[in-house]
Amino acid sequence: MQLGTRLLLVGAVLPAALLLAALIAGGVALDRILHREIDRALLAQAAVEAVSLFDRADAPHLHLVESPLDSRVREFAPLGALYGADGELIVRYPAGAGVPARLDPTGLGTEPDLGDATIDAGPHRVLQMQVRSPAGTPHGLWLAASLETHDSAVRVYWQFTSVAVAAVMLMLAAVQIAHARSLTRRVTAIADHMQRLHAGDLGSIPAPDRHRDVIGTLRDAVAVTTLRLSAAREAQDRLLADAAHELRTPLTAMRAGIDVALRRQRDAAQLEHVLADLRGEVDRLTELASRLLDMAALRGAPLELAPGDLAEVVRDAVDAARAIAEERGIVIELEAVRQAQSAFARTMLRQALDNLLDNAIKFSHEGGSVEVILQRYEGGWRVWVADHGPGVPDDARERIFDAFEQADRAVRGKGLGLAIVAEVARRHGGRCFVTGRSDGARGAVFVLELP
Repeated sequence: MQLGTRLLLVGAVLPAALLLAALIAGGVALDRILHREIDRALLAQAAVEAVSLFDRADAPHLHLVESPLDSRVREFAPLGALYGADGELIVRYPAGAGVPARLDPTGLGTEPDLGDATIDAGPHRVLQMQVRSPAGTPHGLWLAASLETHDSAVRVYWQFTSVAVAAVMLMLAAVQIAHARSLTRRVTAIADHMQRLHAGDLGSIPAPDRHRDVIGTLRDAVAVTTLRLSAAREAQDRLLADAAHELRTPLTAMRAGIDVALRRQRDAAQLEHVLADLRGEVDRLTELASRLLDMAALRGAPLELAPGDLAEVVRDAVDAARAIAEERGIVIELEAVRQAQSAFARTMLRQALDNLLDNAIKFSHEGGSVEVILQRYEGGWRVWVADHGPGVPDDARERIFDAFEQADRAVRGKGLGLAIVAEVARRHGGRCFVTGRSDGARGAVFVLELP
């Protein structure tokens, strides 16, 4: 069943059917209530008449006949008749009323008997009962109330409710059709977009949706997800292209070296020189493969946070980097708090710190220094790694964290270290960015923020 059809059934047809059922039940209840009120009026009149039929010595009589309000109540007062022991009519109300000519009281019970009858071509509610005189003589009491007012009220009810139900059904149908078309159009737009995503088309986003409801929120979420998927695919394609380029360079150098070595006979020293060059290119390939594997493992591994001392991890990373820094005469200065309790993935965080320190050492000049600062800020902890190198140009401060991106191509490297740092920060819910030194000196300051 189509979504629009289902919405129409649930939003219009079903409510209209329930409304119609409720109105029918209300009509039946109204009919019964009016019948019950007429019966109560007849019973009350019968009770009055039964008590006062024989309050005169001369003859039994009906009080309806002698009522001073006769002219005012005749239109809605019940018909009445009194019959003697022989079934003959004694008195009727009003004069000329179409009451039965005879009514045998011996065939009646002392309890009122209520029923329907047609009198003078009109529906009536009839009450019959036997009433005994003080001497024990049975008499017949007959009362009848017209049902025309009752039928008129019920008829007006059905006429009014029929028109009201028809109007409500038309309004519900019109509103629900418009609503169903709108919802169908909006949901179909998202469904069509998801079909395009399934087919691999990431080049478009769902059509704009001006409504701020759950479907609008869903559309926005799908649009953001599509943009992220598109960016991820572009980054993946760029990563593959850059990786292929980086792999091709050492492989080309290796092939060229081998071809040169094979062109003519060479002595052992020359072959040793060629093999040394080949060994260097193999080391480059090994380093690149390791970095790529690190990046893949980092993105695929689950993030397991555990409470620990961040200051201890920073100190360990600095101590490990000092041996490499001392080879170039570079001093690493550490300024950190005694303890920095936080929740983090220790191995991932250590890898990010090692890459930041390696990057700072690589770009610092011999005899320089690298400053590492661990401090608290309102959102968590912040690790500063500052060097005295060439710095990072403003236009490269965003893309330097992308894979295979380097601010200085003259420096040997694969451009994966900072990409790993940015990924570690993202996985922890933090961020990594680069800025200039606050003291105005040359160099770059890389900041790793962790919540």
